Amino acid sequence: MPSRGFTLVEMMVAVAVLAIMLAIGMPAFGGLIDNQRMDSSVDTLLRSIHFTRSEAIRRNRHVTMAPDDGRWDAGWVIFVDENDDGVHDPGEPLLREERLGGIIPIQANTNIATYVRYNRQGESELLNGGFQSGTFSFCPNRAGAKGRQLIINRVGRARVQQAEVTGCP
Repeated sequence: MPSRGFTLVEMMVAVAVLAIMLAIGMPAFGGLIDNQRMDSSVDTLLRSIHFTRSEAIRRNRHVTMAPDDGRWDAGWVIFVDENDDGVHDPGEPLLREERLGGIIPIQANTNIATYVRYNRQGESELLNGGFQSGTFSFCPNRAGAKGRQLIINRVGRARVQQAEVTGCP
């Protein structure tokens, strides 16, 4: 009775075909993971901006979102800014904390580099009362890939777009 199985040559061909398929698929899989991480970071920041805005309206007070350690990609805190200085001081109510871990580099332009603040009408506002708008740029980890931008307009609404992001580390 003949044995039913694979010969060594058949197994080597199957392993070679599998290795070729993995070599072709892995770069695409890396890009998929990078895009997923970027989208997750964008969604987390966008949700936090919406939360900050709605809490300012609900509480009828200034609510501020500020980066941890001066870096948005490390995370941020959302708090009621009782003394209107844009910094979370001891004693000010902390509403939420988010931690990202710095996997995706996030850059912010000058107007929103140190805080995003909403007034009681839900408008983004600088400490001096002027309108606050700006752009967060999410840098891809792969060269040549598109990044994301989260743009806050002059009345405080945020939108997301894919874009070529310059100045990434």
